[in-house]
Amino acid sequence: MTDSLDQQVVIITGASSGIGAALARACSQRGALVALAARSRERLSRVASSCPGETLVVPCDVTVADERRKLVGVVIERWGRVDILVNNAGIGYYASFEEVDEASLRALLEVDFLAVFGMTQEALRVMKPARRGLILQVASTGGLIAHAPSVAAYLAVKHAVVGMSRGLRRDLEGTGVRVQVVCPHLTDTGFFEAGIGAEAMKEVADRVRGHMDTADQVAEGILRQMGSERFIVFPTDRARSAYEHFLEVA
Repeated sequence: MTDSLDQQVVIITGASSGIGAALARACSQRGALVALAARSRERLSRVASSCPGETLVVPCDVTVADERRKLVGVVIERWGRVDILVNNAGIGYYASFEEVDEASLRALLEVDFLAVFGMTQEALRVMKPARRGLILQVASTGGLIAHAPSVAAYLAVKHAVVGMSRGLRRDLEGTGVRVQVVCPHLTDTGFFEAGIGAEAMKEVADRVRGHMDTADQVAEGILRQMGSERFIVFPTDRARSAYEHFLEVA
């Protein structure tokens, strides 16, 4: 269990709400130096004000290469290193397969896969020479199983994140840099109101909201397993059970 992150430098993308905000607070409570990244400075500042430790607010659109580079550069300038990168920023896409349009699919890929790939590259430029570091990719049980209908595009992208991370894990053997993939299940955050097809997605989410984990539960579950030997991290019992049930009936 990660009881202390004393003076560990942590970058969290998508830190203005949901799991990212909960992780920022939880890491700060354990002594981490936390860089919070998302597009809204105002929302980031609110989260930062709830963190007890030293924080750095960095407005950043992770789909833009120059802004990803600037984010890491600002953190290096402030604290001199990056110990942990949490690739948490992401959006959902709820639509039947036939209704998925190319423009929306490309937007999904930009945020949920290409930005993750690019942020990981930026972190590795710092971590590999230091021969230490941890990259946490926040994916989904949807990166392992078909956990819901009408989310084929979202599942495809999250599977891509898991597959990329498997390859990266092998590539990083012997470097001192580690990779873990976090697979939450349904989590009660603003995610369902903000994605593509959000109106329809929210209607479905409202029906099962009582069976969701909270962002704080997910954050605490992540921290309990951060840096462990596990590659796939199920942050809660609900997430693990959803995966195991799928395997039983598949």
